[in-house]
Amino acid sequence: MSTAMASLVLAVLVLPSATTAGVATARRNCPDRCGKVAKIPYPFGLGPWCSLPGFSLTCADNTSYPLLGNLPIRGFSTDDDDFYFSNPIGVLSSISYSVKMIPGVRDYSLHWEAPDRHFALSSRRSYMYVVGCGVKASLFVGNSTVEFGSCSVACAAEAKIMEKLPNGSCDDGIGCCLIDIRVDLRAFTLNISRTSDSARSKKVYAFISGDMGPIFRPIDALRSMLPAGPEFNPSATLEWAIPYQPNCKRAMEDTASYACVAHHSVCVDLPIGGYFCDCELRASRHLHRQPLHQWRVPKIPTTSGSSIACPSGSLWLHPTEVPLSHVVREREHPLPLWNKARLLCK
Repeated sequence: MSTAMASLVLAVLVLPSATTAGVATARRNCPDRCGKVAKIPYPFGLGPWCSLPGFSLTCADNTSYPLLGNLPIRGFSTDDDDFYFSNPIGVLSSISYSVKMIPGVRDYSLHWEAPDRHFALSSRRSYMYVVGCGVKASLFVGNSTVEFGSCSVACAAEAKIMEKLPNGSCDDGIGCCLIDIRVDLRAFTLNISRTSDSARSKKVYAFISGDMGPIFRPIDALRSMLPAGPEFNPSATLEWAIPYQPNCKRAMEDTASYACVAHHSVCVDLPIGGYFCDCELRASRHLHRQPLHQWRVPKIPTTSGSSIACPSGSLWLHPTEVPLSHVVREREHPLPLWNKARLLCK
């Protein structure tokens, strides 16, 4: 049977490769919001010298979302759960596909790949949802034959029956099914195949989200529709890391570029590779379930010895505001600009 590559609606990250940079001057008062997204956290930023290379956002207008390359950024997650063991700031984006089911074609293959090692699809509360009728979906790691999940969807042939079914969460496979993504992915392949024991839809939709909620209606699958309204806003979470060394051990050996040099700053290995600078005080706060506060990076030093003032610059971990006077400041350390620079803790 012939195989057709499905058309897809997929925003693709286009990030420049990180390189060492030295800058003698700095732009101050960098904006920290764009359109529907407020409190853009460092190392992301808007405008020249307001972010690390590879994390620069553009703001086309103040009514939509900022762009990372051509990827709309819907926001940044700051979930407290398991904070100490993973990057506390995730990038909320869109990974979605629309597959037109062609008569006579049984098998379809979709491929997604993160274009830079900065990012990976998070394994924390990420699910591949498939909406349609009469198909089986199988998810593979990268381009390999390693399958780590599959699901099937079926529908009744009569619309009256589908209309009477209650709204569902995709657990029962009636018009919608899901695959739990339990590994961090830089790439995946989704294979979709027709089955013969169900009514068939003209389109099949696949998207990644943390939760679809109870808004799904089985009749939508038979009608080749996705739920409408503001409640339906699926977002995929991409995690990021300082990628220039594979782990903390290697990073600490490179004293010229090691980023976690602030007081109370500790290095944490990330599952996606690379590392993140965390606050050792945050662990005890987390154990006591107390609110987490923000970090601030007052300056970004460069290899030339000059410093770039961090754009009002804070890395947000919690919506609670911390006065600048309460933040510990540190002495200067020359670091390459392309590093995560120094994170300061309350």
